[in-house]
Amino acid sequence: MKKIKVLMTLRFQEKQLERVRAVSPQLVVVQKSVKDEWDGTDTGVFFDGDEEILYGFMPPRDLAIAPKLKWMQLHSAGINHLLIRNHPILASTIKITTSSGIHAVPIGEFAIAMMMALARRVPRMVRMQDSGAWTPSADRWKTFLGTELRGKTLGIVGYGSIGREVARIAKQGFGMHVLAMTQSGQKKDRGYVEPGVGDPDGELPDGWFERKQLRTMLAISDFVLISTPLTDATRNLIGETELRVMKSTSFIVNIARGGIIDESVLIRALKENWIAGAGLDVFEKEPLPADNELWKLENALIAPHISSATPNYDDRATDLFCENLRRYLGGKELLNLVDLEKGY
Repeated sequence: MKKIKVLMTLRFQEKQLERVRAVSPQLVVVQKSVKDEWDGTDTGVFFDGDEEILYGFMPPRDLAIAPKLKWMQLHSAGINHLLIRNHPILASTIKITTSSGIHAVPIGEFAIAMMMALARRVPRMVRMQDSGAWTPSADRWKTFLGTELRGKTLGIVGYGSIGREVARIAKQGFGMHVLAMTQSGQKKDRGYVEPGVGDPDGELPDGWFERKQLRTMLAISDFVLISTPLTDATRNLIGETELRVMKSTSFIVNIARGGIIDESVLIRALKENWIAGAGLDVFEKEPLPADNELWKLENALIAPHISSATPNYDDRATDLFCENLRRYLGGKELLNLVDLEKGY
């Protein structure tokens, strides 16, 4: 029986590694973990030269040290970290798959939490708590007057696994109207889907929109979720024209990538009340600089790129990797195979 060496460069627990090994006796699974101080640029030091499969965040810069490498499963949903470095693996024949799909539950719930927090003025409550000063009775109603999600319209820019889970919660939990915009026009989710999660067949949206109809969707949405990959086609997708067509009572939430919204324009929109507020987990520059005006805006809710941070991330990643390993060994198409022309 031919042995296939699998190198895993993250810190998976032994029980998770055992699940990977249990996929097939063909697999020789080796974990060589990056350290806390790892700079995120290279994993070449871990290679012996006989690895066929790599699981991790970053491949070796010098692919000559991995002559047998045929497939890399990424720990991330996107490939931006490879694109910005113009990584040689992008020009190779090595297959790349992402972890898209495992973020649907944690980031989907996080997006809903941001929407609720913005709607009910939670950022103002936190600032009141920090100040230690109870808002005077005469001003309380006006200061904290919120809005309800029930019956409102949610426009989702990028109807992938995360957008579909947000749609499920919004529609089934809050009775919201859901509008979906996709780049491809594809209604079915062709990637990895957890059982019972999201909207695999695209049955939930009350309306579908193409890229050219984006402004139309934004204009009728009370909440807007940005959940599309960052590519050349989506960079600054939301700019001044898009923010100005939104309702003055609407909120925007971005859990995708910072470059999708023109940040300088968003700051103006929040300061001048073109829109009611924004929930942001991602930014053009991270960490968000201390002098960035977003920190001080009362209608902005800021998070440090942690929307997927729950204890279940690696378990979900293991489930996906095991499924793709079974497909690889069976000669079937891998889930979440990167299309370099699309950039994700």
